[in-house]
Amino acid sequence: MKFIKRNGWFVVSLVLTGIIFFIIGMGSHPERGGAEQATPVQQIVIKDEGGFADAISRVANALMPAVVHIDVTGTVVQSVPTFPFGEDPFFRYFFGPMPKQREVPIRALGSGVIISKDGYIITNNHVVENAKEITVMLFDKTKHEAKLIGRDPRTDLAVIKIKPSSSMKYASFGDSDKLKVGEWVIAIGSPRGFDWTVTAGIVSAKNRTNIGALGPTGYEDFIQTDAAINPGNSGGPLINLKGEVIGINSLIVSTSQGYEGLSFAIPSNMAKNISEALIKEGRVVRGWLGVSIQDLTPEMAKPLGLPSDFKAVIVAEVFEGSPAEKAGIEQGDIITYFNGKRVESAAELRNLVAQTRPGTTVTIKLIRNKREIDIRVKIGELEKAQKIAKGESRSGSELLGVRVEKVSSELAKKLGLRRATGVVIKDVYPGSPAQKAGLEPGDIIFRVGNVPVNSPDELSKLIQQASREGEVLLLVRDGRSGRVGYILVPLK
Repeated sequence: MKFIKRNGWFVVSLVLTGIIFFIIGMGSHPERGGAEQATPVQQIVIKDEGGFADAISRVANALMPAVVHIDVTGTVVQSVPTFPFGEDPFFRYFFGPMPKQREVPIRALGSGVIISKDGYIITNNHVVENAKEITVMLFDKTKHEAKLIGRDPRTDLAVIKIKPSSSMKYASFGDSDKLKVGEWVIAIGSPRGFDWTVTAGIVSAKNRTNIGALGPTGYEDFIQTDAAINPGNSGGPLINLKGEVIGINSLIVSTSQGYEGLSFAIPSNMAKNISEALIKEGRVVRGWLGVSIQDLTPEMAKPLGLPSDFKAVIVAEVFEGSPAEKAGIEQGDIITYFNGKRVESAAELRNLVAQTRPGTTVTIKLIRNKREIDIRVKIGELEKAQKIAKGESRSGSELLGVRVEKVSSELAKKLGLRRATGVVIKDVYPGSPAQKAGLEPGDIIFRVGNVPVNSPDELSKLIQQASREGEVLLLVRDGRSGRVGYILVPLK
């Protein structure tokens, strides 16, 4: 019985001890007792086993022979300071108008990557745009003269070519659509002339637009990375750890004109399409839908019965005679898919349309009156549409590059003219045919060819007619010297 009693007290003491510890535990963790608890993030174990530690080194050593150094010599046009006597009518009478621009020699350097066994090299447009001579240095230090195959300023891409050799290596494009934010990438190039420099970083973001580097007509869809890129890296490859080129390094955003962690590359899928077009046709043929579009904002979405976070593109205008109008797309339609691909921004749709070959029929999914509709559209050609639009919308005065007014009686009297005839130039647009021909404000145009001109409308119609020939003959009174003579102005 003593044994049983001792065991009983032992059990009781164990129970009491357990209760005390439970109470203490509840006091130190008041959130327990039925309340929901946060869960830890998933633990990820990466087994290196000799792989990732030297992956960058292995990829860099494999790809460096496909990267090239590019040297460019050429010229750029710069404005010339006004000559002290150049504005004097007497000086102009004997020596003619002084040149307002001159060509200045330049040298530039950049990088590129060989993309075929035939010796084609992709680089940036801004590396070779002013080139007269292009020299390529390979990894083995041999130098080769390169030929410009084609440029595309709207994407900042260009293709050059050298004579292939058995010692050359070329790289392959990867699929930039499969690239993930946070993925490791490698940049190879010649920053500030330090050839075959290797830097590494991660993909910081994808589909960056509205940077403004390519102007209002450019096509931006950049990969952002923190891999160090500096002047001279332009045109070099951005590479994933599979050794595939997934971007062409293009620009940095910096207040110091050096690396600040904001580097941008053109995605490989865009680079592949553009380079193939340049190699095959020497130019880029872009698709055209014929709509004015904008992002669907939360403020727009609510009145349309859509969630405030719904991402899509709304049609603001449908151009007359465009593929969109012919297919039945209407103002106010909300585009959500383009040929099976989800569309969340106007920039994204614009890029997708541009990359579609003219003549291709695509399916556009849109929302109209809260109903989803599929519409089949045959894509047109952007360049042809722009040429038609320019021919229809630009007046003759715009083609010439001047703003004119009818010569008034007061002006005719002031200048000693026998009668008020012709139009006087009030403005000359920079870079226009008129400026290149030396026309200035104050000059008077009396005739286009042999036809008298007495109003701005008459000038406009006559210039438009003459534009078909590519040049126009004008009878002009020089506003400085008072001399009258004919001048031939090229309009192309």
